[in-house]
Amino acid sequence: MAHWRLLVHALDRTGPPMLARSLLRSWRAVQPDATFDVIAFRGGAMFESFAELAPTTVLLDDAEHWDHDDPDPERVAAITERARDLAPADASVLVSVAGGQCLALLREQGTIITWVVEQGADLHWLEAPVGVRWRTNRWMAGSTSSRDELRERLGPRASIELTPEFVDPPDPDAGRAGELRMTALGDDTSALVLGAGIGTWRKAPDLFVEVAAAYQRRAAPPARFVWVGGERDPLIPRLRALVDDLDLADVVRFVDNDHRIDDWMEAADVLCHPARLDAFPLVCILSAACATPVVAFSGVGGVTEMMGSSFVGSEFPDVAGMVDRLVEVLSGDPTAVGAQQADAVSRFLSTTAAPQAVETILRLALASTPSNEVDA
Repeated sequence: MAHWRLLVHALDRTGPPMLARSLLRSWRAVQPDATFDVIAFRGGAMFESFAELAPTTVLLDDAEHWDHDDPDPERVAAITERARDLAPADASVLVSVAGGQCLALLREQGTIITWVVEQGADLHWLEAPVGVRWRTNRWMAGSTSSRDELRERLGPRASIELTPEFVDPPDPDAGRAGELRMTALGDDTSALVLGAGIGTWRKAPDLFVEVAAAYQRRAAPPARFVWVGGERDPLIPRLRALVDDLDLADVVRFVDNDHRIDDWMEAADVLCHPARLDAFPLVCILSAACATPVVAFSGVGGVTEMMGSSFVGSEFPDVAGMVDRLVEVLSGDPTAVGAQQADAVSRFLSTTAAPQAVETILRLALASTPSNEVDA
């Protein structure tokens, strides 16, 4: 009986853990006789949802400091000893290169498959001291843009399987979505423009505020802007203060991360995704799957790849163009735009969704001669 392992950087409600959970559900369905476990470098709010699917181990204590260049030898020994009882894996799948932080603390990982879902600075885990590029036997990439950047780093001989990311089918609660909409809008008839993600420069909640401010200066349907998530990141408190300074408190709100983000997608009229760089944003797939229109920047990752000809947005960093597209969507028929994008996403994922991703992983895991095919 095969034993498979998923490695993630944390169990917080961010893209890689969400993808890992979706993968695990699908993999269990495809291989009901196999066994699985999950190893996370750090914990988070998704622990219970993973533990319901497979034995789940968190290596570090909550908020524990870790220096990959010079880790505490006693802690390394203690964690390694605690992990010694884990069953040997036939293959380990890193869901994001950040999952490679686990590798130095584990033994007998089998074939190591890294599913790269990042771009830019987030690929630094490839290099020393974590060194995912030297530990990986086989490579997958979640988007064309991630694959192309990975090949630039690894060299032209690198063999990289394009295996696009996916989400579980959304299951919004219409009643709760109505309550969220009422909380966000009150009794007025404004449109609800949603943003979602961690509070980082890359995800760009600051540009979300800039878009909201510019939108208010336009002759446009009234709208309120709500950003979900990022409450633990230092950028969000600064943006709350900025919103107050700009007298936009009645227009822009920040709310804490929500494990039922489907309900927010159902409540919203449009998702505004202003990221400066996002390899293949799952939040956009989820929004489109809920038939909620997505307006985003092109030239910053995989949104255009997933939407194809149904992409709506502007070239980064054209904020004015982003506002133009929001006005057009909200002045017209958002339902029609959302249905078109949902159809595009469905067609895009029809041959690359969860079962196909599992098949790719199994093929790579069972290949007879592991080789990372990377120049030294």
